[in-house]
Amino acid sequence: MEASVLHTHNVSLNILVIGEMVAHQELLHVASLTHHRFYWETDAASIFELASHTRFDLIFGTISYQGTSYFSTLQSIKQHNLDLAIIIFISPEDAFNLNEVLMLQCERYLCLETEKDKAAVHLKSAIQELSQSDIFLSDMQYFEALLDASIVSQSDTEGNITYINDNFTKVTGYTPAEVIGKNHRILRHPANGTEIYEHMWKTITQGKVWRERVLNKNKDGSDFWGDTIIIPFKDTHTGKIVQYLAVRQDITQMLLEKRAVQAQEKQAQEQMKLSEAKDAFLILFTHELKTPLNAIMNFSQYLYKHMPNIEEIPKEKRMHLLEQIYKSAHSMLENVSNILDLGKLRHQKLHYNLTFFNAKESILDVIEKHGALALEYHRTMVFHSDDSEPFLSSDEYRFKQILSNVLSNAIKYGTSTVEITLSSSKETLVITIEDDGKGIRDQDKEEVFELYNQSASKPSSMEKKGTGIGLHFVKLLCEGLGFEYRLEDSAHLGGVKFSLTKRLKEPKYV
Repeated sequence: MEASVLHTHNVSLNILVIGEMVAHQELLHVASLTHHRFYWETDAASIFELASHTRFDLIFGTISYQGTSYFSTLQSIKQHNLDLAIIIFISPEDAFNLNEVLMLQCERYLCLETEKDKAAVHLKSAIQELSQSDIFLSDMQYFEALLDASIVSQSDTEGNITYINDNFTKVTGYTPAEVIGKNHRILRHPANGTEIYEHMWKTITQGKVWRERVLNKNKDGSDFWGDTIIIPFKDTHTGKIVQYLAVRQDITQMLLEKRAVQAQEKQAQEQMKLSEAKDAFLILFTHELKTPLNAIMNFSQYLYKHMPNIEEIPKEKRMHLLEQIYKSAHSMLENVSNILDLGKLRHQKLHYNLTFFNAKESILDVIEKHGALALEYHRTMVFHSDDSEPFLSSDEYRFKQILSNVLSNAIKYGTSTVEITLSSSKETLVITIEDDGKGIRDQDKEEVFELYNQSASKPSSMEKKGTGIGLHFVKLLCEGLGFEYRLEDSAHLGGVKFSLTKRLKEPKYV
């Protein structure tokens, strides 16, 4: 906005109107009737630029405008113009920065809500006082404008309340008769530790301003959060502290809204993370289906093409191709079945077929079926067991699924060796599967059991293998069948150690 000079005489004041007061019609009328120079501006940079070229006698307006604070601008201007008089209107929102506002040492602080309509009167009074070189209001009067916008109380040097304003009663429920003469401890919330009050007293008794967000307790027992500033006042002659002024802003609703926003943002981030994980899963799962499907198509096409002269193909090769077709189809079926079973597990609709079976034989069967995978990855599987033949009362098929998922991970992510150990006592059976791979970071050991969390289960430099749902499937099966599971570092091989524990049940003979 261009600065406008309304009247010029030999002797006149330079007055800068800022912020919300620029659009005040009564001020425009006052300016038109005086011989003083008026400048009007809302932009902080332009205000500073004007003050660089013009020595103002008075700045009159709001401390902020449309979310922009003028504090830094006014502070810089006043440092270069010590005689500058400032009259500031403040809103309840500005009271959050009360300490900064007071540092400006303005001649007047006026409450915007109650004094806006009287702005013309205050401007005329300021011009008259400046013209007559009168002394403006004393320090204690500065704060009177803040009383209507804040929760204010005064106390003596012992913390006993000597004054409260209407907002104090409105928020806390305490009337002056109930609190005057009593200690501020009546507002103390039991959830607060003593250290916060110790720090407060240490600060204010040294004559320093203390500020903190404090949880308080109202008369009815309800909570309210207060952005609290406590200002010590000293005797001008002795320098001793004579009283304390506490100014609070009720920020309970603001914090609730902030927490709600944070919760929404967190939920949105989790949804985004889940969506990205699902996309990654679909890519991996598609790859897991595509690989065996390609084998089926290629091998079957080869056999179909050579059907007229099938005898020309060695029998061993034909058997090998058919075996690969079968294994590929079985792999696809297993992946699809895992997805279907996982859906049932997550909705608690999977039914278990409980039988009594030899655990050792089941483990050996799983190891044997993973021989081809171990050969493909050049891994050596070693089985350790005591001489016991423990029996389990559980679902053998699901038990094998648990072992298969863990064992296949150990083979894929190991380096050379995978060890499977079975030990049992009368009470428990323990199975451990260890590999010599790069391991899993401690912060990821819990996350690897969550759905679509394969990317977090291994360092980013490692190739992702499998669909990424295996360990989540293991977790749900263990919970459904009553197995305890644990993932930790392998002290023996240096990779990952998975432990599966089950309380044994004695066989019942009829």
